[in-house]
Amino acid sequence: MGSIPFYAKRFVSGSNFEEAFSVVEKLNDKKICVTLDVLGENIKDKPQALKFVEEYDLLLKRIAEKKRDCYVSIKLTMLGLDIDHEFCYENLSRILSIADEKKIRVALDMEGTDYTERTIAMYERAAKEFTSPEIVLQAYLLRTEEDINRIIAANGKIRLCKGAYKEPQEKALQKMPLIVENYKKLIQKLLLNGKRVCIASHDDEIIDFCIHFIENNNIPNDRYEFQMLYGMREKTWSRIREKGHNMTIYVPYGEDWQAYYTRRLAERKENVFFVLKNLFRS
Repeated sequence: MGSIPFYAKRFVSGSNFEEAFSVVEKLNDKKICVTLDVLGENIKDKPQALKFVEEYDLLLKRIAEKKRDCYVSIKLTMLGLDIDHEFCYENLSRILSIADEKKIRVALDMEGTDYTERTIAMYERAAKEFTSPEIVLQAYLLRTEEDINRIIAANGKIRLCKGAYKEPQEKALQKMPLIVENYKKLIQKLLLNGKRVCIASHDDEIIDFCIHFIENNNIPNDRYEFQMLYGMREKTWSRIREKGHNMTIYVPYGEDWQAYYTRRLAERKENVFFVLKNLFRS
């Protein structure tokens, strides 16, 4: 598919590891951590899934060699969750074995609700064998509060985001004010009880709320981090970091950039307005 077109370069760091790692180095020089995401999902054949396993294998080894402040995020459908559960777990185990050896974190990205239970179950299984896995939960889902209890009982390493997928009202909150309020309720529980909490939000209300809560409750610096997407609100990254809070940027790369760039905008019309609004904010 070649190089990333100019209109996608703001959000996608490059088509290969070398291009992505130049971004990692620049962000690390600003004392900002990075989580790298190899773009790809909903893989339907085993050879293609195994190619992504090899890519993550190489990625983890390169991160360790270069000794940068960086970890990885991964979607289980990239590893074959749509093909076969055990095949997917074998692939995940291979990645987590290397991550444990290299002492690099691995976050399991959450996809639509068709995958929620399967992703959590695979995370719980992996958390019994490996130290590196973390998981993403979505604050707009009605089930998330109960799911948080499961994560805390496993290893307590979690990233909380609002949620980007179009979901029915019987499964998810629909109104943004309700989603924000639920996020604030859930993040308090996580900050008090989680082992490692990633606050993934570009929302000023959420960011300010979390900063005040962290300060008022003396939450240790090594228990949490703020997270944002590459290409959005760069001055805010710096301000959060300058206040002494850990900051991580989600940096995607890969030839399958179109899925990342267009799919989520298409799934929820609110995302279009969100991206447009935040393009002009700092």
